[in-house]
Amino acid sequence: MKNQHNLHDILNNLIHALSRPWAFIPMVLFVLIPSARVSSALESGAEFLRIGSDARASSMGGAYTAAANDVSSIHYNPAGLAAVSGTELGLSHAKWLLDGSYDFVGLAMPVRMKSGPQGLVMGLGITRLSSGDIEGRSADRSSSGGFGAYDQSVSLSLAKRMGRNGFGVTAKYIESSIAGIKARTVAADLGYTRAFTGSPVSLALAVHNLGAPMKYIDQEDPLPLTLSAGLMIGVLPGVNLALDASRLVHDGETSFSVGSEYAVMPGLSLRSGYMAETGAGGLGNGAGFNAGVGIMLMDARLDYAVTPFGELGSAQRISLKKKF
Repeated sequence: MKNQHNLHDILNNLIHALSRPWAFIPMVLFVLIPSARVSSALESGAEFLRIGSDARASSMGGAYTAAANDVSSIHYNPAGLAAVSGTELGLSHAKWLLDGSYDFVGLAMPVRMKSGPQGLVMGLGITRLSSGDIEGRSADRSSSGGFGAYDQSVSLSLAKRMGRNGFGVTAKYIESSIAGIKARTVAADLGYTRAFTGSPVSLALAVHNLGAPMKYIDQEDPLPLTLSAGLMIGVLPGVNLALDASRLVHDGETSFSVGSEYAVMPGLSLRSGYMAETGAGGLGNGAGFNAGVGIMLMDARLDYAVTPFGELGSAQRISLKKKF
C-alpha cells in the first residue's frame, strides 16, 4: 500500500512538472542546437523507419508530432492515441521511389478493464516497405539475377490521458531483408502531449527508435534515434497550423516543418506543408513543399498527399481511416 502511494505521488509530481511550459525547454534546445559531439559519430540505418505513414501528416510536411490524434499516432507520437475514443482502423499505401511500395495498417481502440488502470488506449500497427526486384551484379558487372528486399516493423502502443496530459509508449519489432539475409532488432518510442486550458495550443514531444542496432552479418548500424518537438495552433475556426523540429541524433541532422490545414467546408480539407533539413537528409518525408486533400464521408476519411524527392521524382500517398 505504501509503495502504491509513493508511485501515485511520483506520477502526480511528474504530471505537475510536465504541465509547465518550461519543462519542454531542455529537449527543444537539444533538438535545435547542433552538437559537434554527435554530428560526426555515426550514420543511422533502417531508413524506412523515418518514412511518414500517413497522407494527412505527409501533406503537412511531416509537422505532426502535436497534430497526431488518431490511429496514425502509432507511428508519429504514441501519446496522440490518448485522444482516440472508439475503435479506429487505418490503411495507407504509397507508390514509393524506384518502383517500391510502402504500406501501413493500424488499429486503435480503448481498453476497458474491470480492474486495473482505466482510460488506456491500445494500438497495433504494421509497416512494410517493399523494394521489388533488384538486379544483382557480379564482380565483372555482369547480371547475376534478381533479388528481393523489404523492411518491416510491427508495433504495439499504449496511451493514457491524465487531465490535459497524454502519455504513450510503443514497443516494436523491426526486420530488414536483402537477398534473404535478415537483420532484426526491437525498439521503443515514447510520446507526450499537453493541451492548455482555454487555449487552442497544444505541445508535444516524441522520442523514436530507442533500441539496439541492426546487424547484417558483420555490419552494424544504429537505429535512426529521433527527438521531436511539436506545436499545434488553432489559428481560426477550421484553420490549424502545425510546427515541428526534429533531431536525428546519431547523424546530427535537424529538420524543421510547418504545415497547415484548412477546412474549406464540412467534409473537405486542403493541406500544405514545407520541410527544411540540415545535413545530407534522407528519404523520410521529403524536404520541400508538400500538398494534399482530405475528404470526410460518414465515419471514414480519405486523405491524399504528394511528396517531392527532387531528381528521384515524387511519392504519392493515399490513406483511409474508419471509425467504428
